[in-house]
Amino acid sequence: AYAFLLGYLLGDCLDGLVARLTNTGNAFGKEFDSISDHLAQCIAPAFIVFVGYKDLSYPLAAALASLLIITGSIRHARAGVAPVNFPLAYMGLPRTASAFIIVSFLNSTLFIQVPGGRWVGAGLLVLLSIAHVLPLPFRAHRGRRLKPYVRVIVFSFFATTIAALFFFREFVFDVTFAWLMAYTLGSWIPMEPEERRAFFSRAKEWSIEVRRAR
Repeated sequence: AYAFLLGYLLGDCLDGLVARLTNTGNAFGKEFDSISDHLAQCIAPAFIVFVGYKDLSYPLAAALASLLIITGSIRHARAGVAPVNFPLAYMGLPRTASAFIIVSFLNSTLFIQVPGGRWVGAGLLVLLSIAHVLPLPFRAHRGRRLKPYVRVIVFSFFATTIAALFFFREFVFDVTFAWLMAYTLGSWIPMEPEERRAFFSRAKEWSIEVRRAR
């Protein structure tokens, strides 16, 4: 789980910046990044889920891990055959968010303290997996300049996560879980009403494009 967290902070957050600064971006890098994201955001979290549940029930552990992989892979394939091309929001819950939420919850002190924590985690994973493939808006960092308060929130996420990693390690996954759950439940709030209407109009068109690609 720590490797997963550090891989995001030192890899996924920096690869595009490094490519731009060194002028080394190319078509191979784009495809390699896509495959790496699928491994890091879909396969690796599923492995962590399996390890977290296998002593409770092997069939349950396999089912939960498979569900995460299946819905994440469907999301990946849909994006390949019918790009959303909506700059303000993602279509469905990003795999980065779902991966962080479930990995963080399974490694948090909250997971231990909540009665029936494993079953709460299982239910949460099912909901997150379904959210992968639903045509719901989740605010993206592209499209228009983030509002000042949103930039403060984004900065606070990185600052508190890094601070917890170094100074309050036992709570680092509680911190990331809280931030990513807040994003999942409220990321649509910064969108203006007309932006939401434009999103759902695009979602209808996109759903038709996905069906045609089958």
